[in-house]
Amino acid sequence: MENTEKIAITQARAPFDDHNCDIILRSADGVDFHVFKLILSLMSPVFKDMFALPQSESQSDVSSVPVITVTESSTILESLLLLCYPATTPTFGSLGDAKVVMKAASKYDMQAALSRAGDLVMAQFPSYNSNFLELYALSCQFGWLHHAQTAATQALEIWNLGRPSQMFNGMRDVTAMDYHRLLEYHYECGIAAQAVGNSLSWLDVRHKDLEMWGECKCKRYSFVTLQTQFGNVNVGPWFHEYLLSSGRELLARPCESTLTDSSVYNLAIAKATNCDTCRVCIAQHMDIFRTLYIAQVKKVVATVKLRTDD
Repeated sequence: MENTEKIAITQARAPFDDHNCDIILRSADGVDFHVFKLILSLMSPVFKDMFALPQSESQSDVSSVPVITVTESSTILESLLLLCYPATTPTFGSLGDAKVVMKAASKYDMQAALSRAGDLVMAQFPSYNSNFLELYALSCQFGWLHHAQTAATQALEIWNLGRPSQMFNGMRDVTAMDYHRLLEYHYECGIAAQAVGNSLSWLDVRHKDLEMWGECKCKRYSFVTLQTQFGNVNVGPWFHEYLLSSGRELLARPCESTLTDSSVYNLAIAKATNCDTCRVCIAQHMDIFRTLYIAQVKKVVATVKLRTDD
């Protein structure tokens, strides 16, 4: 049986309750938004063209202002209009809510509102493990290249990105090419990060006195020679093993927390304490080295950019 109940018309809250308006947008659930044609025309060529046509809309029950009924709910319409109005900012309850509003902005070709929405989404939903990739997909979908780069960089926190287990909300919204670019970026950052530990040529003379390449008995019979800016140095097996192990971890997860959270760091220090010479200051010197290591990894990873060309 068809539902013939009439929807009760209510008025939107400020700033969309101004009776000096020259147009009313009525949401699908019967909320009237009192707005101005000039603002909507500046933000949306769709509305601009609509207002240029002869007005055949209904009128408000309380005024002679024309009414245009839209298909969006009052919640979506309010957020959309807040993106258009100066000095107003919507708050999205979730990424899903934001996506619905942005689809409405796309429908009305509100490019400035879409750009502003991207900034708000990145600010209101700081990336954490559950939405790195969804933010990336959203950024690709709406063409926010700088936000896509930010989300891709944050996604370096993910171990072995690309394995079948890495499903995420928004995967249906991202193209195969955009996802491929993300995997390519993650891999290239991993290669760059791993290379930091393969060569110490980035270490300058200020750090020549660190215990890892000082004279001690643990390097007397077994050592590996590495190049630095202050010449070749011999390091013990325990330190070389640390570089190799941390490098493999960086290949899979090329970010700072890989080095700060790594168990191989503590294992290396434990092995070094077997040497009577190294044990005196190895914890302090390894902490200094790890700080330098992290800085160099961040430096080389920052040179890798997300590819955006076709």
